[in-house]
Amino acid sequence: MKKIILTMSCAISLLIANIQSIMAETIAVEGNSIFILDNSVPDSQLVVRNLSDGTLNSCLADSGLNLLGLNIDTTATDVIIKKATAVVTTLNTVSQIIDVKLVDVKNCPISYTTDLSECYAAVQGDKLIIPCLKYGDGIISVVLGRRGNSMNYEYESSRPGKDHRQDSEDD
Repeated sequence: MKKIILTMSCAISLLIANIQSIMAETIAVEGNSIFILDNSVPDSQLVVRNLSDGTLNSCLADSGLNLLGLNIDTTATDVIIKKATAVVTTLNTVSQIIDVKLVDVKNCPISYTTDLSECYAAVQGDKLIIPCLKYGDGIISVVLGRRGNSMNYEYESSRPGKDHRQDSEDD
């Protein structure tokens, strides 16, 4: 009797887990936007929400790009964002053909923000250390050396990333 109950409970839990995975909508997070595939509407759609507060963003809906226009037998299964394009994987449930649908998302906020909360500069002896300097697309740590007795500094070394230590031997 215990084996039957255990077998039934395992089967039910596997069934429930499978149903949840089928019903789950896939998402992609890119920059400040969350892209959500929604198969609950006819033709499927791509919904965009702001990452900061979860509010709906109409960057695709305003231009009608949110509707994917899929056939009734086709569902959107996955989404990734590459170079301002949403690549949506689709599956035709009748023919079992996998395809992609490309959606231009350049009007959506996909810019990246850099956390600069740990960034500050410090003077240690005759060195001015800037541990977190945004330079181009990256963050570098810079050490400037004092020139004579003045308050003028010149570049001595730098490293990629945030670095609050002063290790002059490794430069």
